Amino acid sequence: MNLIEDIVKLKENGLTLQEIAQRMNMSLGKVQYRWNKYRQQQTPSNHELPSQPVLKEEKWSMPFEYEEANVHLMPRTSDSLYVYWSFSESTKQMAEHHFRTKWEDLPSILKIYDVTDIDFFGHNAHRTFEVVLPPMTNNWFLHSLESGRTYIVDIGTQTFDGSFFTLLRSNPAETSPSLFNSFHDEKIDRWKHQNVEQPEWLENFSTYSYYQKIR
Repeated sequence: MNLIEDIVKLKENGLTLQEIAQRMNMSLGKVQYRWNKYRQQQTPSNHELPSQPVLKEEKWSMPFEYEEANVHLMPRTSDSLYVYWSFSESTKQMAEHHFRTKWEDLPSILKIYDVTDIDFFGHNAHRTFEVVLPPMTNNWFLHSLESGRTYIVDIGTQTFDGSFFTLLRSNPAETSPSLFNSFHDEKIDRWKHQNVEQPEWLENFSTYSYYQKIR
């Protein structure tokens, strides 16, 4: 049994594409690509379409994975975040229609906004930077960020004049303050070389979470 047959069989058994990707040890993007290609192959070409409309075709509903577009930004370390996303078919079709370009030919770009302590409305970030993504990418690690700051990520494409065009916007997420940079070296040395039950800095440690919304 080949790869697409395995995916179809698992889909018929009620698994989501995310579950299939995990079961087959593949990325979600690769599974989505093969599933989309399979669905396109099942659609009759124009010359095969009957002269009368087929009502049962209108009853087919798109799988859940493609009904909603979403992007999630998550804290990782004091200077890095992790973002992952998926696009709905309607979003892809909108972009293709707007730019008169096939989806796979559109450049994919991440735009990162530093929105610390501001009511962000799209154009008032403290600073921004962009990352051009490889094709078929659905997740990315953002490194070398400033600690203790709040970020929002847009995933989009590039207009004909070189401007950034937003397709999806993430939730805000915060990089945690860099605690360990402020601890004295002698405390670390005592923990390394002496009989200390636990590191002395643990008494100052607390858990950090990301913002659900900008207040």
